[in-house]
Amino acid sequence: MIEIQRNLYIEQKPYRAFDVYNLGRYERQWWQKEMLAGADDEHRKIVLAFYRAEPLTGAASPVLHGRKGSAFVYVDSIDSILTLEHLKPIVEATQAAGGKEVHSLAWEFEMELKRNAEALEHEYGVKVRLIRIPREVMEKNRRPGVDNVPFFEMATLAAKPIIKIEGGERIVDAELTNFLPSLSEVSIKELEALKERAIKSGFDFIDFWAIDFDHKDGHPFKHHWQDYRLRKDRSLKLRSDRNHRYTDSRPHTICLKVIDVFGCDTSILLEVPGRNGNGLRRAKK
Repeated sequence: MIEIQRNLYIEQKPYRAFDVYNLGRYERQWWQKEMLAGADDEHRKIVLAFYRAEPLTGAASPVLHGRKGSAFVYVDSIDSILTLEHLKPIVEATQAAGGKEVHSLAWEFEMELKRNAEALEHEYGVKVRLIRIPREVMEKNRRPGVDNVPFFEMATLAAKPIIKIEGGERIVDAELTNFLPSLSEVSIKELEALKERAIKSGFDFIDFWAIDFDHKDGHPFKHHWQDYRLRKDRSLKLRSDRNHRYTDSRPHTICLKVIDVFGCDTSILLEVPGRNGNGLRRAKK
């Protein structure tokens, strides 16, 4: 499907974009309805128990649900995606309570939230950890507060645009500069063996990555360029070779999406300044 879309785009023929969704949210909603009698508070109690955090009681903040050591803990709703709009009040509540660190536990995270969390850290002086809730907490054979279930911070992805000027046009590609998978989908048996490898060579865990060179908020991702590993050829380009041209003078937004070997996707946005923007260099003849 990706190849068909890309070829139609290159040939300037009509095509429709598509996106990929997973069924994780429906599994969680079934768990909430069938096992927790529909109560989100019960879900939070179970997650806090697995995380080995103490629930906050009494007149505690409505957006802070527990404590782990000196850090406050927030647990997101089952059918929600943690966004900057949600995260800012959490950080403000932590600061108001005299806390220096907050662990925000969620099933899914908004694109660019990690970078926005770093800005909040600088503004409020509160350390923010974005931690993915593992699906193991929903398994019947797992006992809250007894069985060990690993929690991991969300994946780290960094990249930079490569911009040249040629004949008044901007020629743009993108290069991956860092990737650290979250390992949230790894079984406990494999975990220790993969931790060190992930830190030393995170790029090895990328199975596929793609670029939408003209991303618009609310629109499906368009696969203008992609690279992926094959069964017999495990090599992967870390820099695109699309040479995407912008013929206008407007700024543009690039969306870069990575799918790791565990099937998890991580996306970031890169800004391409307008033709008169700073930091652009001319192509060498």
